[in-house]
Amino acid sequence: MRTDGTSMGADRTARRALRSRRYSARTEKTRTEASESGGQEMTKMVLVSLLILIFGTADSVWIQESCRRISIDGRGINACVSGEGPVTVVLAAGAGQSSRTWDGLVVELSMTARVITFDRPGFGQSDPGVEPRTPTRIARELRSLLEALGVEGSVVLVGHSMGGLHVLRYASLFPDRVVGVVILDTPPAGFEEARRVLLTSEERVVRERLLEEGSSRGPAAVRQEREGAGGTTEWDFSTFPREVPLTVLAADSQNFGDLGSAPAHRELWISKSRQWVELSGDAEFLVAEGSGHMIHHDRRDLAIEAIQRLLQRGR
Repeated sequence: MRTDGTSMGADRTARRALRSRRYSARTEKTRTEASESGGQEMTKMVLVSLLILIFGTADSVWIQESCRRISIDGRGINACVSGEGPVTVVLAAGAGQSSRTWDGLVVELSMTARVITFDRPGFGQSDPGVEPRTPTRIARELRSLLEALGVEGSVVLVGHSMGGLHVLRYASLFPDRVVGVVILDTPPAGFEEARRVLLTSEERVVRERLLEEGSSRGPAAVRQEREGAGGTTEWDFSTFPREVPLTVLAADSQNFGDLGSAPAHRELWISKSRQWVELSGDAEFLVAEGSGHMIHHDRRDLAIEAIQRLLQRGR
């Protein structure tokens, strides 16, 4: 097929924009603005959808964000704010992950809401945190962080894996202004103990050795957070506000290693994860079909839909 010089030049320009990821999804306001906020939000969503079609994925669209380093308990914490809206979405990453794990979601969510991402102490660009690294301490740090950022009004909390424990603890301690919570493949209480019945005696010995090796060789911040979450009181969410909507997403294709039956482990994970819905009188449980542990990567569509439903209710 013949291509003229103009088309080839346009293609090269598009490829350079894709590589640099500096194609901004923000545009100047049109001279005639939509008279209703719903029309404005629809315009934003159509715009980002067109950009995603052009560049392939949400990761390829660049969104302007304001990042700053905030001192909490004498330690510097990196936090970024994107978008604007009546409800603020706070995204808490899993153990070992930096705030960049949320980039794909930030692109779409920031079209209609203010989105805050942050590196917990010890991860990404943040300083090591004050020990012990319990969910309670981490929740209090998050509270101080949001106050420093001047967050007021309604908040939707989203946590992946261990980050789910932290946002559940936050809602339990500081329920004011929390209008919804979403947890993505957060480890259910008692799963590690329950999975032992799926293993032979030899496999249990191997599993214990793997846990010890992982703890000693892994990043110090990950080990500290796991140790901090070891106390039974940190898994007591009896004060979680039952009126706050809670959405639980659980992956059905987790990789649990070579020990025991993979289908049996996945069935147990789904079964135990359902217990989270008991915390709220307004809860929803969703299975992320075909997803591994990183639901916000493997089933981004499902995660975004769940968050947006709570955003609509919180407005």
